[in-house]
Amino acid sequence: MNILAVESSAGAASAAVCCDGKILSEVFTNTALTHSRTLMRCVDAALKCAEIPLPSIQAFAVSVGPGSFTGVRIGCAAVKGLAAAKNDPCIPVSTLEGIAYAMNGVDCAACAVMDARCGQVYTATFDCSDGFRRLCPDQAISIEELGAFLKNVKKNIFFVGDGAVLCYNRLKDDLPSARLAPENLRYQRAGNVSLLAYQKFLNGETVPEQELVPAYLRLAQAQRELKRRQEQQKGEQQ
Repeated sequence: MNILAVESSAGAASAAVCCDGKILSEVFTNTALTHSRTLMRCVDAALKCAEIPLPSIQAFAVSVGPGSFTGVRIGCAAVKGLAAAKNDPCIPVSTLEGIAYAMNGVDCAACAVMDARCGQVYTATFDCSDGFRRLCPDQAISIEELGAFLKNVKKNIFFVGDGAVLCYNRLKDDLPSARLAPENLRYQRAGNVSLLAYQKFLNGETVPEQELVPAYLRLAQAQRELKRRQEQQKGEQQ
């Protein structure tokens, strides 16, 4: 079972090829270039390094968010286009789940956090020592709310993701068990997405490309501002 996975939900972009739960190749870039310029180059290089042609890919996986609105859209659009050619199944993977999976097998809880701005973080926490299971859904909450939740987690907690340093510095005094994951394990990687996707494929968690949609968790800033103005105008008219 050959799966091509892409990750473009934050600053870095990557692509990976996985066969039956084994990563054959992974190409990662973290430049200032936009994902529209780098992602398909990563896909092409990952396929060439694995020596697997695109027609031999049987499913396509993508990190569907939360994350950068533009980055998530580019990743989903790329996978939809690739899958549509042969009507192959798509496998959506939570960005936060993919981040935390780097700690799989370690006796800890991995708290994946991404800076959502506006005083919030995108976050989800996973028990990595017991079959990698969720402890909460993906959510957009304040760091204070996250700290209150983590006080009830009875394991060493490793912060992962681009919001890891921010949350660790804010919460370390109240969470003695909190740690920062090593930097090489802290960020989004298509390889992790591909491994999770293989498990999801075995469980039948696939969708046709027409049903693949981003999971933003909240409205984009422009949409939030429009909603605020509409509510303000409605209040003035009443």
